[in-house]
Amino acid sequence: MEFFIFLAWIIIFIFVLNVHNRVQKLEQSIKSDAIQHIPESNYQSQQQVIPSIEKTFSPITSSVALPKKVEPAFSDKLIEWIKEDWLFKLGALFLLIGFGWLTTYAFLNNWIGPMGRIAFGIIIGVLFLLFGWWRIKKYINQGGIFLVLGSTIILLTIFAAREIYDFFTPLSALIVIFLSTAFVAFASVKYNNPPLALISLIFAGIAPLFINAPTVDYVGLFSYLFVVILGAIWIVILTKKRELTMVALLLVVCYSLSHLCSSISVDIEILLFFAYAFSALFFITNTIGILKLKGKEIVFDLITAAGNGLFLLAWIMVAAQNEWKSLIIIAWMIVFATGAFLIFKITQKREPFYVYAGIGIAMLAAATFAELKGATLTIAYIIECGIISLVTHLVLQDIKITERINLLLICPGILAIGSIASDAWNVSVINKDFFVLLVLTLTLLMLGLFYLHKVRKVENKEPRRLNTTMIIIGSVYGYALIWLSLHSGFQNSNIATMISLVIYTIIGLICYFYGLANTKRCIKLYGGIVIGFIVARLFLIDIQEMDLAGKIVTFFLIGLLLISTAFLGKKKQNLNLSNNI
Repeated sequence: MEFFIFLAWIIIFIFVLNVHNRVQKLEQSIKSDAIQHIPESNYQSQQQVIPSIEKTFSPITSSVALPKKVEPAFSDKLIEWIKEDWLFKLGALFLLIGFGWLTTYAFLNNWIGPMGRIAFGIIIGVLFLLFGWWRIKKYINQGGIFLVLGSTIILLTIFAAREIYDFFTPLSALIVIFLSTAFVAFASVKYNNPPLALISLIFAGIAPLFINAPTVDYVGLFSYLFVVILGAIWIVILTKKRELTMVALLLVVCYSLSHLCSSISVDIEILLFFAYAFSALFFITNTIGILKLKGKEIVFDLITAAGNGLFLLAWIMVAAQNEWKSLIIIAWMIVFATGAFLIFKITQKREPFYVYAGIGIAMLAAATFAELKGATLTIAYIIECGIISLVTHLVLQDIKITERINLLLICPGILAIGSIASDAWNVSVINKDFFVLLVLTLTLLMLGLFYLHKVRKVENKEPRRLNTTMIIIGSVYGYALIWLSLHSGFQNSNIATMISLVIYTIIGLICYFYGLANTKRCIKLYGGIVIGFIVARLFLIDIQEMDLAGKIVTFFLIGLLLISTAFLGKKKQNLNLSNNI
């Protein structure tokens, strides 16, 4: 099952590479078309400044930079490798199938004994390896085919030796297969053949599935995987083909699924340390790669970094002891956050910062979840989101980006809905749900006002809308807090409703006239909506539910508040008239 999952991941990986490269080609084509269609007027103006071509031997240099030659992506190289000499590759496949049938026929007719059969298969595989090594010096693709063919024959022969005749021990069988794949990997490095390197990594990864071990030694299996990962990183360092790092991570993830899904718990505490080692290895490799690849494509590094963080977090949540779980997550969070900060300061690239910071935020949320529950967890999430937003603003100094960090408050905002419907309001006013709504209201209002002040000079309207939305949502939670607190504190619900509506009316009138006086259309509209909501509630709900005394007092108070606005408008009108005189 693990083998098929791994193959599925490989197919998905190649498909994503192909799609990504097609997008790159499309973008490059658009840029080239744009350069070819330079207006003739610009060309003539350049001719007036640049000397005549007859008087100079060097070519004319225009202000428009020509597109750089884009190196073919890994997926394109792999596809080209498959298409080149495809008849030869197809013949090699038929040869492999025919060899399998030949050995089967020989086995059925007892041409040679069991020892001879296994020795014959290994010898044939070694001969193909040697022939491929000789052929690859002149014909890279053909030599690679023979190398893969020889390694495949050895793999299948060892599998038959273990499955049918019980020859070799699981360890010795694994060593033989690994040596054959290591030879192929060495050839891929020496002759710079990325597809051959990928195939060798796949063969090394699936080798444990072909040794037919009676019992699975998970410590030994992960030790073997660690050696394979070190070899893959060695290839990446020498060839600069960083895509192999992602494939190596997928390999480790596939072998970890049975443990992460809680179906197997054998040696899980020891395997957790292997997970730490794998994550540290991938983290160091990715960080160094991103720092060295300034101005180059780092998509694979970012995907690997994100996958590595999620892989590590999953292992900690499943295998770590509960009393140590949050501390371990916090320690790794600091590692990823430090990496994000250093990468941004050195390279000024924001994409790695987003990925590493996102992993750190996910780990912080997981650590908080491991320690807290209920309303306390919601309060902690609110405070953490506010601090993350401010820290991001201090690091990036980009108001448009840091505003979007506030979208993290969506999660605690959803959790706070449970505090509105909590039964704790039936007991007392001061409870955990009270502080949830209070902290959320203050956080939304303060962050919204802070960033709204920062973007007053920005022409783009989107940041203003985000901040305004935060303020509106914060006020809604504030209204809910006022309503629930008053209804919990007063035994008479009519009095609580009356006071709540009066407070809402005062807030609506203040916002409406402030917006009117300062030509703030949004604030004026907000105040009008609040007042309209109050009027609608009075006539649709409260007029039916309140007793007669409550109706009288409520309608009198709100009516007086609304009538008083006429004097404010009259005063302003008289002031304008006196100024005109």
